[in-house]
Amino acid sequence: MAISIQEYKKALVSFELALAALKRDNLADSDMKLFRDAGIQRFEFCVELAWKVSKKQMGSASGAPKTVIREMAQAGLINEPEVWFGFLEARNLSSHSYDEEIAKKIHALFNIFYTEADLLLKNLLK
Repeated sequence: MAISIQEYKKALVSFELALAALKRDNLADSDMKLFRDAGIQRFEFCVELAWKVSKKQMGSASGAPKTVIREMAQAGLINEPEVWFGFLEARNLSSHSYDEEIAKKIHALFNIFYTEADLLLKNLLK
């Protein structure tokens, strides 16, 4: 995986496409689950790239995501590290097992995550 702002931007666009697909009217339940699961995969990828790209951009020596997230807040890249800790926790839950209830909880985070991830991108590009 290339770790660059451009790769993060591409991943975020891909996540946005999954969001758009989920907002279509009259989606069959099976299609909704398929798009939701695709969105979860893209969410996982975006969360990983977000902290790794930020780490690289800031020149952080830390390899711990939570430490990097704290540094992101200190650098003004994000506003609320606790929100990002929640994204990290959701990413960890979803990547280690599949459970319908976990999938629903992560799906509920999609819009909040997109807003925060897009703000991070804008701040990285400054």
